[in-house]
Amino acid sequence: MNIKPILKSLVPHVIAVLAMIIVSSVYFYPAWEGKTLQGEDVVGGYGKGREARDFKKYEDETVIWNGSIFSGMPEYVHAKYKGASALKKVFYLPMRFGMPREVASIFWYMLGFYILLVAVGISPQFAAGGAMAFALGSYNIIIILAGHYMKVYTLALIPPTLAGIILIFRGKYRWGLILTSFFLAMQITMAHVQMMYYFFIALLVFGIVELVFQIREKTLNQFSKTVLVLLAAAVLGIAPNYSRLINYYMFNDYTIRGSSELTIGNEEVKTNKGLDKDYINMWSSGVDEAMMVIVPNVKGGSTASIAQDRDLLNSIPRQYRQTLGSFNQYWGNQPFSGGPNYLGIVFVFLFVLGIFLIKDRLKLAVLIPVILFLLLAMGGNFSFFTDLWIDYFPMYNKFRAPVSILSITAILLSFYALYSTYQISTNENVLARKTEVPGIKSKQPVYMLVAAGFLVFLLINIAFPNLFNSYISDVERNQIAQWQSQANAGNQVDQIINELIAFRIGVFRADLWRAFIFVILLTVTLYFFARKKLSKQVFWGIIVLLALVDFWGVGRRYVGLDQFHKNSLVKETYALSDNDRQIYQQEMNVHPDIQEKLTEYTARFNPANAEEKAALLTHVINKYTNYRVFNIAGSPFQENVTSNAHKSIGGYHPVKLRRYQDMIEHHIGKMHMPVLNMLNAKYFITQGGVQNNPAAMGNAWFVDSVKWVDNANDEILALNDIDVSKTAVIRTKNKDKLAPVSVDGQTNGSIALEDYSPDKMVYSSASDKDGLAVFSEIYYPDWKAFIDGDEAEIYQVNYVLRGVEIPQGDHKIEFVFHPGHYYTSNTISQIAFYLMLLIVGLSVLWDIRKRITTV
Repeated sequence: MNIKPILKSLVPHVIAVLAMIIVSSVYFYPAWEGKTLQGEDVVGGYGKGREARDFKKYEDETVIWNGSIFSGMPEYVHAKYKGASALKKVFYLPMRFGMPREVASIFWYMLGFYILLVAVGISPQFAAGGAMAFALGSYNIIIILAGHYMKVYTLALIPPTLAGIILIFRGKYRWGLILTSFFLAMQITMAHVQMMYYFFIALLVFGIVELVFQIREKTLNQFSKTVLVLLAAAVLGIAPNYSRLINYYMFNDYTIRGSSELTIGNEEVKTNKGLDKDYINMWSSGVDEAMMVIVPNVKGGSTASIAQDRDLLNSIPRQYRQTLGSFNQYWGNQPFSGGPNYLGIVFVFLFVLGIFLIKDRLKLAVLIPVILFLLLAMGGNFSFFTDLWIDYFPMYNKFRAPVSILSITAILLSFYALYSTYQISTNENVLARKTEVPGIKSKQPVYMLVAAGFLVFLLINIAFPNLFNSYISDVERNQIAQWQSQANAGNQVDQIINELIAFRIGVFRADLWRAFIFVILLTVTLYFFARKKLSKQVFWGIIVLLALVDFWGVGRRYVGLDQFHKNSLVKETYALSDNDRQIYQQEMNVHPDIQEKLTEYTARFNPANAEEKAALLTHVINKYTNYRVFNIAGSPFQENVTSNAHKSIGGYHPVKLRRYQDMIEHHIGKMHMPVLNMLNAKYFITQGGVQNNPAAMGNAWFVDSVKWVDNANDEILALNDIDVSKTAVIRTKNKDKLAPVSVDGQTNGSIALEDYSPDKMVYSSASDKDGLAVFSEIYYPDWKAFIDGDEAEIYQVNYVLRGVEIPQGDHKIEFVFHPGHYYTSNTISQIAFYLMLLIVGLSVLWDIRKRITTV
């Protein structure tokens, strides 16, 4: 049994992987010095998870209800799922061995794309170089800076999943099954549903193209077998993630991605079921902005003032620097931009060249989704087309920021650019193809005509920069109109605007010339290779070098090495403020037993420094007191700093509960105090400091009466007219369930919260008769209530709160969040994970054994 040939065949792949590690490490070398990129999502997301981390650390409880954000909501999005967690451990192996997260992200981009290229027959040398170039694409780098790591990991796992699917369609079922199931499973566990959804659209096109070709070739039996293998791979990939997927699916209908029962407000932009159209299209590529795929600075790059870039500022005439320095570098119409979705002039050129030169079914399977996604990326700027998808294509209305679909375009376009380049390099006849050109007698090489098309387009834009581009955003136009309306300001404003436009044209032209040079270099390379002046290996090397230089230079514009920091921005952002400590002190004054609890926890956990002491204090305060804070000093629904220190009325979460969002729009955002009182907003943080709210209604109270309403509109509007301390709003569908005594006069009684955990709250009650109690906790159907151990019905009252009928006398009331579907599905997923590993492992061993026996 000779395994030496097998080991020898692995050598190029090992060298390729080592090269990827080196390049990714060099690109982000400050990460090896202990510095990090601290993106907004990393920092912003930290606060909302504080309560769960603390209860795990200090109470050894794994909780899936988040009591610290939006007055409370389920945490199905970030809950622990057993099958998914095991898969993540596999993915995180490079980091477990000490590779910094930023470097590991680049490495995974490279490795995943390398697997795709090798799977379609590209040599390891060229595949490694192409994968390195792809990984350094500007959007790939920008989302690492932003901290969108689940998106990063999902995008990194899409290429190897595609590799498996292509192998299955090519009849290589065993390795196709292995790659598809394994990488699909890991892709799903990263939980970035939007990127997976866009990838699924591309696969749908891929499957339709394959079906058409196989119908023509009369090979439907093979297609049927292919579909069966694909289904088997899908089942193996989905099964370990069943718990995540089923819980997401059930949760989705209750969030802003589901439908609202309300029919009042913003009717013109609402979809039948999903996000509002304005919200969906908020980040849409402008029609002229689409040129960013080959000219990154078509709209100036990223959001920042011109003054922040010294080189840019120095390019402006001295007398205008102070005025123009305050303008935005980015002049597109997206709310803001971290940088363009630049696909690379090198890859776009090679992609177009491949479309004209390569003749196979893969061309259509890639070309159609690339064109489709370029159109969909325009979103609201191409509303007729986009609205068709929002209104009629399943689930499309669940996702926002259509420009992000270009991340899938980058994968498909880069793949086919490299695939077609490899085909050109290994087939002498391909590059020699010529075609007729009107007005020219002799046929011309196709690659020369493609180059001429690019060069003419670039030169036209250089000569006539206003032809396809504009240089003032819609927001700036409104500002300019206001300035011009001021007395005696017209001429001066016009002069400033003219200078701004001239400056921005200069920025645009510089990148046009840059693209022009790359096209010339590519054309020269193709010319010499066509004339056999370059070897295949040298040709590959030049293509890879040009692509690397292209992407490296553009990526560095938006993610510089100076953006790595040693100091933890998370720690700085979430350090307790004077306002936080003031609230803590007031709570300790009201609850003297808190100091005793703090002493007990301090003895148990022995905090080593001020930071650990502050963390312990935060946990003790939040466990043994119960109040909420509404921070109106800034944007209350765009920050989680408050949620890190307190139970917050506000916060930020991409999938908040739909009913709570309705309350924000109709009451909370309008500072409707009765609603804030019933949500137990005991403290307000303002620009002037902490303000107490003595009218906050506490944890629970008995009501004297019920206002019955027929629908959601009446339910939310009724809160404008009632005294919430005495009356509860309930839907008439519950009228027969509630005992008449609950709505028949005053109940004398009290309710107190005795013990708090996010997943379990224990109250004691005492009352002189049966009564309806309203709890200042958010209603969600997975909660259960028990009175002295017997289950009781929870009613949805006041649009978002919980109501329970409580009998006369003294009782113990428990609210328990222990959804059976969550725990049952977790068990199924864990079993499925081990089953998938067994099947994949046996398939690999079978293939190795087969190779050994045939050597």
